[in-house]
Amino acid sequence: MSEEIKNQVTPSEDIDILLLIERVTLFFRKYKWVFIIAIIAGVATGISIYRSLPDVYKSRLIVHSFLLTNQEEIQIIETWNELLGKHEYAALAAIFNCQEKTVSPVKQIKGDEIQKVFSTNNPNGFLIEVTVTDISILDELQPAIVNGLENNDYVKERIALKKSTLVQAIEKTNRQIQNLDSIKKRVEDIINRNQNFPASSVTDITAINTQLLEMNDKLMGYKENLRFANSVQVLQGFSKFKQPVGPKLFVWLFLGLVPFLSLAYLYALIHSINEKLKKGQGKDNYNFY
Repeated sequence: MSEEIKNQVTPSEDIDILLLIERVTLFFRKYKWVFIIAIIAGVATGISIYRSLPDVYKSRLIVHSFLLTNQEEIQIIETWNELLGKHEYAALAAIFNCQEKTVSPVKQIKGDEIQKVFSTNNPNGFLIEVTVTDISILDELQPAIVNGLENNDYVKERIALKKSTLVQAIEKTNRQIQNLDSIKKRVEDIINRNQNFPASSVTDITAINTQLLEMNDKLMGYKENLRFANSVQVLQGFSKFKQPVGPKLFVWLFLGLVPFLSLAYLYALIHSINEKLKKGQGKDNYNFY
């Protein structure tokens, strides 16, 4: 019994699908010129918008943070991107300590981890990706971004304290080196004046030379740390790619077609419904009379 019911239902479903396809085909045939005009208008609009938009380029900056965590730096960068979205170029230029013309060609800026390491202190650096309409600003934008990452009170205080500590260490080490040099000269003078010098004097000079080498190595280390005593260091700067990443013609053709085809379909649907309503009213009037 169930097999007979299935055999009866299946042909009916096939007929309904074929009927639906036939009605859709007739609908689009009837209003084909409406859809053709919509396609032409959509393509023309998409192409005109595409040609009016400037080329955009992307470039990456690889940075290492020494004071803040990568996620903290990335949150700061997201705040900058919000300012860009609101066209607050003057505010962002003040943060970067640069001219507004350096910031205005920037369309997007975002930060991301180089490697997803779930730890408080990520040993890897992070990426800063910018989308710009003018690659000539990248040379000015790079130091401006670094300055922006260091342009807050907490970071400034930490950097100032670190530099002050290193400067004091350098001065102290220089004094120690000078004292050792003077001691070494006195010992050498004693040896030169007295040919029958004791063996302990040679030992003293060797010890002094060893200390001088150690102190000079320490001094070089302090100077190197002072040179790189910043909140962030640039590991790889922006590259100026000549090939733009946008705008994309296909995307704007699609965006141009969607509204016009939607309007065409809406017009055709309303027109078709009105025709059916008029026919229905005509039949009712005929039956009335």
